[in-house]
Amino acid sequence: MRKANDIYIGGSVIMKKLIILLTAYCLLLSTYTLPALAQSITADPMTIGVGARALGMGRSYVGVAEDSDALFSNPAGIARATGPRVSTMYSSLMDDIGYTVIGGVYPYGNRSALGAGIINGSSDLALTNSDGSSAGTGRWGNTVLFLSAGTYLNNLPAFSNLDKDILIGGSFKYYSRMGSGGNDVIANVSDASGTGYGFDVGLLYPATEYLTLGLAGQNLLASKLTASTSSNDDIPSSLKVGAKVTVIGKEGEAISSHGTRRLYLNADYDLNGNNLPNTTHIGLEFWPTGNFAVRGGLDGSNPTLGVGLRVSGLEFNYAYHTYDGIGQNATSFFSISYLGEGQRRMLRVKVDTPNDKAIIYEDHVKVSGKVEVVPGDDGAPAGPLTVKINGVNIPVEKDNSFSAEIPVDAVGKKLVLVEASSTAGDYASEERRLIRLVNFADVPEGYWAKQPIENTGTVGLVEGYPDGTFQPERALTRAELATLLVRAKGLKLPDRQAQKIFKDVKPDFWAAKYIEVAYREGLIKGYPDKTFRPNNKINKAEGIAIMVRFDNLRVASEVFEKPYWDVQTNHWAARYIQAAKEAGMLKYVERNYLRPKDKLARAEAVEMLSKTALAGGRIKDLYTWEKGFKPEVTPARPTIRASIF
Repeated sequence: MRKANDIYIGGSVIMKKLIILLTAYCLLLSTYTLPALAQSITADPMTIGVGARALGMGRSYVGVAEDSDALFSNPAGIARATGPRVSTMYSSLMDDIGYTVIGGVYPYGNRSALGAGIINGSSDLALTNSDGSSAGTGRWGNTVLFLSAGTYLNNLPAFSNLDKDILIGGSFKYYSRMGSGGNDVIANVSDASGTGYGFDVGLLYPATEYLTLGLAGQNLLASKLTASTSSNDDIPSSLKVGAKVTVIGKEGEAISSHGTRRLYLNADYDLNGNNLPNTTHIGLEFWPTGNFAVRGGLDGSNPTLGVGLRVSGLEFNYAYHTYDGIGQNATSFFSISYLGEGQRRMLRVKVDTPNDKAIIYEDHVKVSGKVEVVPGDDGAPAGPLTVKINGVNIPVEKDNSFSAEIPVDAVGKKLVLVEASSTAGDYASEERRLIRLVNFADVPEGYWAKQPIENTGTVGLVEGYPDGTFQPERALTRAELATLLVRAKGLKLPDRQAQKIFKDVKPDFWAAKYIEVAYREGLIKGYPDKTFRPNNKINKAEGIAIMVRFDNLRVASEVFEKPYWDVQTNHWAARYIQAAKEAGMLKYVERNYLRPKDKLARAEAVEMLSKTALAGGRIKDLYTWEKGFKPEVTPARPTIRASIF
């Protein structure tokens, strides 16, 4: 130690070296016995604080950046975390300096994560004076605290259309340097204590299926550490570029595929600031099985070795790192990481057609898509796939795509349930909600009453004719209107012969039961001569009055203003017309002319019916997407019912 003491004869020289090396351990050693590595370690504890897995691969980790170790190499990688991750590492550098690394990552939101970590190196020192006498003991330590965040670039609104899974991340760092003790040359080691801040950014880019590129900028924005003596020391900045090549791995993700084996080739290059030399890092990682790894690499000119073992969600890593060929500088590093249970293989069903919440008219629908197999950590194959649509097996192509025409047997709400399963027991499903509306050949696109006709027909309030038409412009008879109202109310017909309520409606008349029930429920009225005149075409005034009574609308006792230009206040139906207008039943009327004596067309009757509380409730329920959808397990072809209305 005499040569070492000779080096530290001047107090200013000693203080300068103390600030540069940032460890009191180095203060009491000769620069001949402690190589340039000491400066790198003490200048930034992150030089070693990368985890034993990365150290075993020559510190080539910028393009790898997995699990919580990514905090210390490339914070973009923490966005991959699918669950909580924790890692710890400990080593005794040169059998004297205790070195501890702890990091944790927690996922949040959509493919994003937050992280925190700490790197600490400290040592107790036996201090001596220049004459060799004891000066007691001292202590020196460096600490870096991390707060990190990572996400996928397409999570950001400005890049939402990006189809590449590019990851970005950043870390805010707080540096702390503390010491105690002194000798006859350095009165107080704590004078070199200080604090500082740093900022890191990172990026991961999947260039190809087997090549990932990484970029990390460390200690950007001219980071400095300010000592208690008000002196400033630069915290070295560095720009790191890295690459990870999957030589052997899962099919479609590697140059050569294998079910369980993995081989990765990694390389980093550090462009260091502050006149420090640039550094190359090369590493290999081989997983002969899913839970055991062998590693090797070069950290600059220093060879490294390592092994890893994964058991029950834990990973144990060991790294052996030599420095400049000096045996006493060879150091072993141990780390334990919590990875959670390994990711299970899973299936994902992607349905291309139909779209969710689709409106259809046909009695069949084309269902097409693809099943994606997401490999698990064990790499085991899923085996043959089975796809069912509403319980019916359909063919699956070699690329796991499927396509089939599925019957839709009736109108209304329909659920298309696509289920995928494998022989290994994996299962996934995807749903599509559809509404099939009735479709009449004589109600074309753009027809003014197309929507109410389709809606009321779909919920079962009206029906078309056996030939598939609706005849919307056909005048409505009184018998047909009575039938319409009874069906709309869902009233039950008597299981006996109809009673003769009106003298012109015989019990065997086709609508006799409907007329009887409609009269009993107060939906219709006859004429003073006790006739109903069932085959008479109903006019608008009569139809409106019936609809108002059907909907139980409030009717004024007197009308003071004409509801329409051609409806006088003393018209027998003026009160009913006013009530219907106020309820929104007559919005289809144009130019404020009702023409109350004109025959009521079927389309007009349906338009008014759709505005009633009963029909409106059923139509609203039809378009409520959150409930009422059930799969049709047994396909059946639709049938057309013959009906007057």
